[in-house]
Amino acid sequence: MTPNRLFEDWLGGRASLGAAGGWTAEELRLVADIGYALAEQGRHDEAVTIFEGLAVLAPATAYFQSALGALWLRKGEPARALEHLEAALAADPSDVTARVNRGEAALQLGDREAARRDLLAALDIGPRPPQEGSSPALVRARALLAQLNP
Repeated sequence: MTPNRLFEDWLGGRASLGAAGGWTAEELRLVADIGYALAEQGRHDEAVTIFEGLAVLAPATAYFQSALGALWLRKGEPARALEHLEAALAADPSDVTARVNRGEAALQLGDREAARRDLLAALDIGPRPPQEGSSPALVRARALLAQLNP
């Protein structure tokens, strides 16, 4: 496809900016790996910058939106986190981590019922029966539910 055609597709909403710019899936993944490494090092501001750029390039990619939601939660901004977690779950409703994070954001925002729904849904989506050494997201879901049900 010619660069002009890709640009026209992007302008017409038929292609992402990343596709129009010629970014490959491998290049996006490598940049995401850098963002993940920065987040693991506690360099949240830099990680947010990386994932915001990736979300602009490929806005329908659930992982980029989910990562932004998790980062905004870590930064203590649940309302901003919620926006990205909604986008992540719209792209992939079975994303357990995004669902747990959305539940945690709702809890922090005082919406206990929405938090309960998301946390229970995450546990329902997770493996049956829960496996020994469940994913960290499912462990968090159980802990957050315990806070809701004293």
